[in-house]
Amino acid sequence: MSSLINGIFASARQRAYLALLLAVAVGLTEGITLLLLLPLLQLAGVAVEGSVGGLSNGLASVFDGAGIPRTLVAVLLVYVIITIVQATLVRAKAIVDANAVHDYATSLRTRLYSAIARAEWLVLSRIRSSDVTFALTTAVDRAESGASNVLHFIASSLIALVYTGLALRVSPQMTLIVLGAAVMLLVLERARTALGLDRGEKVATTTRELYATAAEQLGGLKTAKSYGQEERHLALFLGTGLQVNAARLALTRAFASLRWRTTVGSVLALSLILYLAVGVMRLPTAAILLLLFIFSRLVPRLVNLQQTFQEILSTVPALATIERLIAECEKNPERIDSAERPLTLGEGIELRDVSFSYGDSRELQLRSVDLVIPAGRTTAIVGASGAGKSTIADMLLGLIQPTQGKVLVDGTALDPAHLQSWRSQIGYVGQDTFLFNDSVRANLAWASPAASEAEMLTGLENSAAIEFVSALPHGIDTVIGERGARLSGGERQRLSLARALLRNPRLLVLDEATSALDSENEERIYSAIQRLHGEMTIVVITHRLSTIRNADVIHVLDKGALVGTGSWDSLIASGVLRSPSGAGQGAG
Repeated sequence: MSSLINGIFASARQRAYLALLLAVAVGLTEGITLLLLLPLLQLAGVAVEGSVGGLSNGLASVFDGAGIPRTLVAVLLVYVIITIVQATLVRAKAIVDANAVHDYATSLRTRLYSAIARAEWLVLSRIRSSDVTFALTTAVDRAESGASNVLHFIASSLIALVYTGLALRVSPQMTLIVLGAAVMLLVLERARTALGLDRGEKVATTTRELYATAAEQLGGLKTAKSYGQEERHLALFLGTGLQVNAARLALTRAFASLRWRTTVGSVLALSLILYLAVGVMRLPTAAILLLLFIFSRLVPRLVNLQQTFQEILSTVPALATIERLIAECEKNPERIDSAERPLTLGEGIELRDVSFSYGDSRELQLRSVDLVIPAGRTTAIVGASGAGKSTIADMLLGLIQPTQGKVLVDGTALDPAHLQSWRSQIGYVGQDTFLFNDSVRANLAWASPAASEAEMLTGLENSAAIEFVSALPHGIDTVIGERGARLSGGERQRLSLARALLRNPRLLVLDEATSALDSENEERIYSAIQRLHGEMTIVVITHRLSTIRNADVIHVLDKGALVGTGSWDSLIASGVLRSPSGAGQGAG
């Protein structure tokens, strides 16, 4: 709960303090409306004496000092005015609370996304994307709900203090009895408080797993349908959904039971108070009426405070999930030197004695690799799956650093001081296309926001995409669906290539960019790439030998080691490569 409070006052300081001031003002107006009952009782003929009489005399002095006659019309008019003021304050507080909570949620979501975006790639690769989605959406929403309840809890506590103060002024004994009963209820609920926290943790955990299951099942839905396994697919998803429902129902039952116990307890307490006030303590009628009115508002508010506290605790696990993810990412930030130094590619890229292993793994993905990628040429890096090709691609992009050795660009080490400059010169197309559910134009502009339409059309032309884009219903302004669902696989890849080319890159990296395509679409893309030969440095990473015949240099990897370098003909002649009989055959 402390993390929620600290977060609110850190992200929405002014609004949070304004919310507190408004809560105090609302509490004071609540007290004033209660005090206005005294002259109404007197006007109704009820004798007002004792401690209540002292309060009445003080209020009478205020009326006389303000020149307000103590008539029914005047008292009711004052009551209406104070109530309007109170309603206005409550309205203002609701708006301020909403803005403060919105600021908190926005700040929390921004912190989380910033931490994720700035973390090392190796850290991000170990985190499930569904966990990130859960944290950014449901978990933040739960934390936002908790923040709203915190402000409500604080405001209700202040108002309860006002009621308690008035009740103590009327009858200290009766008030202490009520407070004692409230403390007893809290003690009885103490054991269940931890249970509520545990159930909140189960809701957070099962909901996170539901996100993961949904992502996996939707990703495999095409395979499930092709196998005729839709029902089994559905059963797996529903199984996780039932766990979430069970956890949420347990939490709901806990809240419902709490409301039942506190409601019954408050009724018994009020009945006992009335019995003691009338039958034992023989309090004056005015005091009894005023106490009953105060306690009828105070006791439910105390009950509500207990319920709100439980609801706050149920949101704590969601916030803890967010904070853990932020801490994990912030502990491993990508090192980018603020003193950025320019880095240009004019001669070539060299991997010098490069080795690499992921995390704590002792298994090397790359083993003392030495290779050169000449500038302005087309270089192919080939090998079977797991040979280390994509690891080299990630190094060229600056996403990972060698465990041993160096990556040099024109003789300069690619280090944190050069990353921003280097990445601004790269175009990248991977196997998995990254496209927005937006127009072709918007997808192209994402890579180069300042690009003109003429530049976009040139990029489409150079990627052999202009023909199919022109045939779309609205041309370049056609919305292509989620992840480009309204396009074929080849069209998506050509559009991704056009986007990469729009950056006018010095280095174009194609990492298995055609591995999922048929030979016709693959040929279209590589024909487009051939037209770019000599205009930029191109690195083609693939396991298909049929696509690299025209590469200037070919590097062959096997189990993380470089086993051959040369032209197509020399590597075929030496036996490092086997001449493919089909389009899909790999290095041998």
